[in-house]
This record gives sequence, C-alpha cells and structure tokens, in this order.
Amino acid sequence: MRSSRGFFAALTLLLAIPIALAGQLAFAIDFEISFHFLLALAALLVASAVSDFKLPPSITWLGRVSSGSAAVVFLLQGVSSIIVNDTLSYVAYQVLGQRLEAMLVDGAIFWFVGLCLWDSQGATRLFGFAAVAIVVCFELYRYRLAYIGAEPEGFLKLTLLLPFVWLLLESRKS
Repeated sequence: MRSSRGFFAALTLLLAIPIALAGQLAFAIDFEISFHFLLALAALLVASAVSDFKLPPSITWLGRVSSGSAAVVFLLQGVSSIIVNDTLSYVAYQVLGQRLEAMLVDGAIFWFVGLCLWDSQGATRLFGFAAVAIVVCFELYRYRLAYIGAEPEGFLKLTLLLPFVWLLLESRKS
C-alpha cells in the first residue's frame, strides 16, 4: 500500500457521516460532536500522510499545515459542542469556522491538485483530475455565492468528498 495513513484518512472522512448518524441513532450522541471529532481525526491523518507522496516541499508543507490546522479547528468545534461555553463556541465557529476554515480547506484542495499533477498516474490520475476539477468548480461557485451573500445548497458540499474517494484509491496503489 502506498500510504496507509492516506487510506485511513480518506476512509475516516468518507465514513464520518454514517458513523455520526449511527452514533446518534444507537447511542444518542449528538451528530455534531461525533462528526467534528471524525473530521479532526481525518484531517490529522491527512496531515501525517502528505509526506507519503512525492510532491515539491512547498506543496507538502501546504498540505500538512492546512490539514493540521483544520484538524485543530474541527477539534475545537467538537469540544465546543460538549462544553457549553459561549466564548469557546464563538471562537470555534465564528472566528475559526468561517473564513479560516474555508482557507484551510482551499489549501487542502490545492494539495490535492498538486498530488494529481505531480504524483498520480494511470486511471486513478484521470479520476483524480475529474474529482479535483469538480471540487475546484464548486469552490469557485461557493466564492461567487459568498460575494452576493448567498450559501450553496447543502448537498453540493458533498462534492468535497470526491478528492477523498480518489485519495482512497491513490493510497491503495503500490
């Protein structure tokens, strides 16, 4: 396997919604709590996996910093759902969870673009180009909507899962 950390990062992120829903149904654990902790774990695993791929140091650094910082933001959001504190919630969701979180996600997307360009081959590279292109188009659309003061439909955010499907495939290669 090319990157077991990348594989488990992608798997964790792709299963975050079903696991959080199952936790809510079976154990009455708030969806937001489970979901944010799983996002934090996935982001931390991505941050540790970026060095498993052969990319320029600046792209590797961007992927590690973006993913690692996103893990901290998601962790704080999960903690703020457990600890009822207005200041912590404000910092986790309003200060860190708005522009900074979006910038960190864009940094991770840029890392995916670099991975596709520099270190992917074969059929998975074609799938990677398609996945990354869709996500880049969604992000451009999201920025356009933000400019006019609107939000994209919730289901469109699921396009952000496509690079992780590709990372799952890319990480499994030998």
